[in-house]
Amino acid sequence: MDAGAGRSRRALGSGRGRRARPEVTLSNFEAVYDYYGPGRRRDGFTHPLLAFVGALYSPEVRIGAGTVEELHRLHDAGVGIVVAANHPSAHDPFVLASAVYDRRVRFLSSGTGLTKDPLFRGPLRPVFEYTGTVPVFRAKNYVGTDRAVHDAAAARLIGLCVDRLLAGGVVLTFVEGTNSSADDLRTLRLDSVKKGVGQMTRGVREAGAPVAILPVGIVYRGREHARLPPRHPVVSAGPLSLWEGPGPVPSIDEVRRAVRDGIDDALTDAWR
Repeated sequence: MDAGAGRSRRALGSGRGRRARPEVTLSNFEAVYDYYGPGRRRDGFTHPLLAFVGALYSPEVRIGAGTVEELHRLHDAGVGIVVAANHPSAHDPFVLASAVYDRRVRFLSSGTGLTKDPLFRGPLRPVFEYTGTVPVFRAKNYVGTDRAVHDAAAARLIGLCVDRLLAGGVVLTFVEGTNSSADDLRTLRLDSVKKGVGQMTRGVREAGAPVAILPVGIVYRGREHARLPPRHPVVSAGPLSLWEGPGPVPSIDEVRRAVRDGIDDALTDAWR
């Protein structure tokens, strides 16, 4: 093939991609997930950004050598991994991104992040898009919309996450779906763990594949509401949960309990 023709076709393809970029609203969720389903991550953008954010927040990442070894074993075996974190602060997406960019577990930073859809309608949209993040349509942002529409959008998002996990990928999620209440800063209530993490885990198991969950606790020691980036938050990894082999498919509540217990262990360590 002529090299000039190849460049021309690539240019045409990228132009179509730009024109096809959808409006990120609940009523347009099918087009949104068609667009973001294949992933829009650009490593040339993401890696320098993660290095900068890591230097800015400089989190203390606590993860045992045994957990690191097991994560690498699972990843090399093609097992999907869910990184399930608590959500005490608006700074959490940047802190969690910094933590998974830690050299010991850097492959986790290639994961699919999930964040609220309003962030995709402002000037920061390219930041979230090029780092491989996918928008989440939260019901509280669309009061009055038919419940069936919310349910359909949520099911589509869960399906996208299941596909990523079945392909041996990583999904990064804040299991509370919103910022933690004051009652959840030192220990996490079961009711605060939303069902999404259970749905995606169950979906992978229903497809007959193994899946692991890495619980993560984030602690700011009273600085979670700081306007400026609080330095040296603690990010602690709890014990891995793994579902594999021919065993029964876990219930959503079983997964939620495992996640709550794992994050509680991580928070206990992070507050020390």
